[in-house]
Amino acid sequence: MSELIKSQIKVAKEAIKEIKNGSISDDRAFSHLLLKYIFSVDYIDQIDLVTDGANDGGVDFLYYDEEESKLIICQSKYTSALSFDQIIAELGKMYSTVQNFKRAHTGNYNDQLKKALQNAMDRLPDDSADNIEYHVFTSAPIDINAANKKIANTHHDFPTDAVVLYSPDDIEKAIQRAQEALNTVQFAKLKLDRPNNFLEYESDDLEGVFCNVSSISIVQLYNKFAGAGLFDLNIRKYIKNKTVDDGVKRTLDQDRENFWFLNNGIIIACTDYDFDGDVIKLENFSIVNGGQTTTLISTYKGTNTKEFYIPCKIVATKDDSKDTQFYARIAEATNSQKPIYPRDLKSNAPEMVRLGKWLQQEDIYLEIKRGFKSKKKNTYSIKNDELGQIVLSFAFQMPGTARSGKKKMFDTPSTYDKIFKVNYEKDPNKKSFLIDLVKLNAKYALVENKYKAGGLTQGQKETFLNGKQAIFALIGVCYRLVNGDITEEDLLNDPKSVNTVPFTYGGNISNYTADDLDSKIEQIILSLIGVITEAYELCRDKGQTTSISNYLKTDSRYWSDIVAFFIKQYRRKYMTDLRDSIDILKRN
Repeated sequence: MSELIKSQIKVAKEAIKEIKNGSISDDRAFSHLLLKYIFSVDYIDQIDLVTDGANDGGVDFLYYDEEESKLIICQSKYTSALSFDQIIAELGKMYSTVQNFKRAHTGNYNDQLKKALQNAMDRLPDDSADNIEYHVFTSAPIDINAANKKIANTHHDFPTDAVVLYSPDDIEKAIQRAQEALNTVQFAKLKLDRPNNFLEYESDDLEGVFCNVSSISIVQLYNKFAGAGLFDLNIRKYIKNKTVDDGVKRTLDQDRENFWFLNNGIIIACTDYDFDGDVIKLENFSIVNGGQTTTLISTYKGTNTKEFYIPCKIVATKDDSKDTQFYARIAEATNSQKPIYPRDLKSNAPEMVRLGKWLQQEDIYLEIKRGFKSKKKNTYSIKNDELGQIVLSFAFQMPGTARSGKKKMFDTPSTYDKIFKVNYEKDPNKKSFLIDLVKLNAKYALVENKYKAGGLTQGQKETFLNGKQAIFALIGVCYRLVNGDITEEDLLNDPKSVNTVPFTYGGNISNYTADDLDSKIEQIILSLIGVITEAYELCRDKGQTTSISNYLKTDSRYWSDIVAFFIKQYRRKYMTDLRDSIDILKRN
C-alpha cells in the first residue's frame, strides 16, 4: 500500500482529532484525505460531508460543486485488494441510494447520510436535478482502463458516463501536486505537420512559435508524462464538462480533419525549444493551457485512429535564471480552462466594468472575471455573483432565487438589470447602500469563521452553512422595519409585502458610530439563525420539507413561511436583543 497515502492518513487523523476531539478510523481518515487533496476542502469544513458507517448506502462522502451545480457521490475503499465486480456493486449501491432519496424512501439510512445527501440533492437546480456523478477511490492496485471496460460491458442501472474511478496513483499525484514544487517534463519531441512549418515571435525576455503538432505525439506525451510534470503548470484542474467533452469526442469520432479549425489548441511553456526538420524538441516544459484537449485526445476510446494536427503555441524564456517567475507568469496569463458561465458573458458589459471601477475607488475589489485578482491590496473584495446574491436577498427579498438560481441573475434580463444596471455611483443613497452591503458581507464572514468550529447547535450550524441568502434577506426585513419602510402590521397581514413594497436605498452601518457595531451584527446574525432554524424544524416535523436546503430553495417558501414566522417571533419579549441591535441599520 502507498506509503504516501498512509502518511497522509495519519495527518488526516490528527487534523480531525483536533477538530472533533475524538479518534477516527483509517477508513474514515481516507475519506477526509480525499476531500482535502481531490476536492480542496479544508479539514475543518469536511465534518458534515463524510457519511460512511453503518447504513451509509455506499456513500462514504460527498461533494457539491458550486460552479458546475453538480453533486459528486463518493465511495472510498482503503484496502489492499478490490475487484471490478466490487466496484460495480458499489456504484450500483450508490446509484440505488440516490434513487431511493428521490423517492423519499430513506428510512434505512443513517442520520448523517440523510442530512448530507438530502441537503446536497436539494441544492441541485431544477434544470440540473440529474447532474450527479459517482466516484470510486481505492488504495488498492487497479487497472482503471480495464475497470472502465468491464463497467461498459456489464449490465447495470447507473449511467456509465457519470462514473469516475481513481487509482492509488491518481490519489498520490493529487497529494504530490499539492505538496511539492511544480515539476516539468525535462525533454520530449513533437512531430509537426511538415518540416519547418512555424511562425516565430520574440521580445527582449521571451520567444515563441506557433506550429501544428501531431495528435500521435500528444497521446505519446500524455502516456509518458501525464503524472510527471506535463500538467503541473496548468493552474486550472481538468474540469469534466459533458457539453464541452461531448463536442470534442464528436470531432474525434467524425471530423478529425477539421479538429485544427474547431479547437483552440494547446499552449506549452518551456525553457528552450529547437526545430529539426518535422520535429520540435522541447526542454523543461509543461502544458499551461489545453489540459482538457490533451486529456480528451489521449483518453479517447473510440475506433477512429486517424492522425490529425493540433494548433500549438510554444513560449520560452531567454533567461534561465528566471524560470520560476516565467512559469508562474505564463501559467497565470494563459489560464482559461474553466467552462464559460453566464457571469463570464457579462464580465465585459459596460455596467459591470463601470461598477468595478467605482467600487475600486471605494477600496473594494469586485471580481468580475473569474481568477482575476486586484493589482493592489483592497480592504474589501467580493465576486460579482456573490454581490448579486446579497443584493437580490437584502433589497429584493428573493433569497431562494439568489441561492438556487445563481445563473439566473446573469441570464435573466429583468433580474440582472435590477441588480447591476442601477447606476449606483450616480445616486449617493444607492452608492452608500452598496458599499455598506459589501462591508456587512465582510463582517458576516468574520462571524461565520468564529462559529465554524463550534458554539451552535447542529440545526443552527446547518442553517449557517446553507442559509446566508435567507439571513441577508431577513436583515433586509429588519432594515425596512427600523427605517419605517414597512410596519409589523403590514408583515403580519401580508408577509409577501416585503417583496412588493419598493426598496428604499441608503447607507446604514457606516452611520453607526458606537464601538459595539461588530457585536450587534453578530447578535443580529445569531438571532436570525435561531429564527430560521426553528421555522425549518417546525416545518420538517410536519413532513412539509426534506432538508434545510430544500426549505431555503424557493422565494415563495421564504415569503409564506420564514417571514411570517419571523414577524411573529420579532414581537415577542425574547427577541429584545435583536430589536435593540437593528438600530445599526438606520439610514441617514
